[in-house]
Amino acid sequence: MKFSVLSWNIEHFKGGATRLKKVASHIKKQKPDVFALLEIENVNVRALMEQAFAGYDFALTDGPQVQEILVGWRRTAFEQAVFSQKREFDVGNDRLRPGALLSVKHAGIWYNLLFLHTDSGTDAPAFGNRVEMFDKAWSLKAALDRNLGGEGASRLVVMGDLNTMGLMFPRPAKKFLRVDAPTEIAALAEAAEGAGMKLLTKDREATWKGSAGESNLDHAIASASLSFSRFGTAADAPQVKVKGWPDLTGAAQAGFLADVSDHASLYLEIA
Repeated sequence: MKFSVLSWNIEHFKGGATRLKKVASHIKKQKPDVFALLEIENVNVRALMEQAFAGYDFALTDGPQVQEILVGWRRTAFEQAVFSQKREFDVGNDRLRPGALLSVKHAGIWYNLLFLHTDSGTDAPAFGNRVEMFDKAWSLKAALDRNLGGEGASRLVVMGDLNTMGLMFPRPAKKFLRVDAPTEIAALAEAAEGAGMKLLTKDREATWKGSAGESNLDHAIASASLSFSRFGTAADAPQVKVKGWPDLTGAAQAGFLADVSDHASLYLEIA
């Protein structure tokens, strides 16, 4: 393993001592070198996380949107780290989040980690925004490859809550989905492949749980040139661990969903 990365939507996170302790404990158990937290709704969360993770540096997106992305990286893990906010990922809608891009230099090689929280919804505008945001990711990968020396040079990983929930038929009389969630995910994997990337496999599909049931919303996509640790002995063992509420049952799971997050975290290791 070269280094590890965690991405987690922690649902309207404003801080608070009790919840912060639970969030920090979940992260520390996985010991990531880089982690991104989605749905930050209070700028003070950055200071609180700096106290909980003294060996990390932090950056936070900003803008008129309610929810931000906080990124932290272990100070001793990299020779250099550069953070940049990619406003083009709000696709011209200032209520959507920008992308959070962390570029890290490890053993003399640069890696680019893009954390995204795409538009949520099954309506046509939200679906279209997601497609456009994904297209921005493919364009970023191509630009990085050109600037860094050719195909695969970008060493790009895209992680986050990609909200792959499909498209509802736009007439109220129709109750079915015009594009269901698995079809949207399959199309995302195909588009990633066309851009020289791959949708990484997870040890569990469902990453979100709510009153409507479970959904497969959070994903990791990476340059095809990158290798990842496998969590299992099989050659096709999953490349991403899904941790959090799926590990629990009964009252313990209900407590996690209510008190910590309705999303599970994603964890991977670049090998």
